[in-house]
Amino acid sequence: MNLIAELQNLNYIAVAIATIASYILGFAWYHWAIFGKAWANALGLTKEEADNTEGLGGAFAISLVSGLTKTIFVALLMSAINISGVLNGAFFGAVIAVVFTVTSLGYYNGFARTPSKLTLINSAHSVVELALIGAIVGVFV
Repeated sequence: MNLIAELQNLNYIAVAIATIASYILGFAWYHWAIFGKAWANALGLTKEEADNTEGLGGAFAISLVSGLTKTIFVALLMSAINISGVLNGAFFGAVIAVVFTVTSLGYYNGFARTPSKLTLINSAHSVVELALIGAIVGVFV
């Protein structure tokens, strides 16, 4: 695989849409009305503490760069192994999340004695996020 050629051939409209969608998903996922309250409780945060975004500019920037990086990686892999379509892309993204993120969070958080509820919320977010990215990329492939 010629990485430079593959990068040049990516559909960057799909990459942009999937990156923005993953960012919006994170905002919604951790919103108080969805999983934000359970997430904050697992971390021992009050609503006021969870809602306080002061000093989190770097975290928001890293989140956006992370979404872009994941999207490009998923798009490259899907292109390299010729995966297309919404369902195939979603399945592929979910498998990638389970193999790399969920398994890692499971043992990192287990040894760190992180509440299992927090691990479940973050792991499920990763699966849904990468499934969404894969589905969007799959539409454009």
